[in-house]
Amino acid sequence: METFRNPPITEALIDIRVELPSGVELSHLEKLHDEIRLQYPTKKLRHRWEGKVEFKEGTSPVSETKDLGPDGILFWSTDEKQLVQFRLDGFTFNRLRPYKTWDSMITEAQPLWDIYVAGIKPIQVTRLALRYINSIEIPEKMFELEEYLAEPPRIPNGLSQLMEEFLSRIVIGFPEFDAKAIITQAPQPSKSPNVTSILLDLDVSRSVNLEPRSQDIWVILSKLRDLKNRVFDKCITEKTKELFR
Repeated sequence: METFRNPPITEALIDIRVELPSGVELSHLEKLHDEIRLQYPTKKLRHRWEGKVEFKEGTSPVSETKDLGPDGILFWSTDEKQLVQFRLDGFTFNRLRPYKTWDSMITEAQPLWDIYVAGIKPIQVTRLALRYINSIEIPEKMFELEEYLAEPPRIPNGLSQLMEEFLSRIVIGFPEFDAKAIITQAPQPSKSPNVTSILLDLDVSRSVNLEPRSQDIWVILSKLRDLKNRVFDKCITEKTKELFR
């Protein structure tokens, strides 16, 4: 996989889902702050939300969002470029732009995971995932999506070809690795009137059944990263890659 001088990554995260023993509460997660306070001084509650849309004949759809309450603690680094989440269903490490390297992600995330495991004692790891959120900044307003996206959404022949909005979400299975990838493409707001910004959100995951201290966790995450790179490469064109070089 080519290394780019100016990668489009706005956020990258490692997510480890777990099964916890009974009796673990938010207070147990909060106590872990003492071990990371110097690097991650800011603490916030994380809330879980549930959304639904109700359809009734003769009326417009009604959407509703419900706060299901806190399910974890967020700890922000001093520069607010890194975030660690200790949750009642797992652990997540987030790195915001500027993204450094995969090795630096692992170097930072692994000791934080070890603190979570030692303090909470999860029973098993059930799912591993990586998510990379990319913002492709195209320095023009009038162009064909095919110039930058390998498989953009298309308007059927016979209709106006003026595409104002789009949202593409594809889930791909990789049985040889027992993994799946979710590819999401959509336009997003741009800070410049002469730039078109396109979201390319890649989420790769694998269900597992691992002991929390197993080194296989990091081996599988590295393989998921290779899969993510492969998916990213196939989603964009050579003209897009030139934007990052």
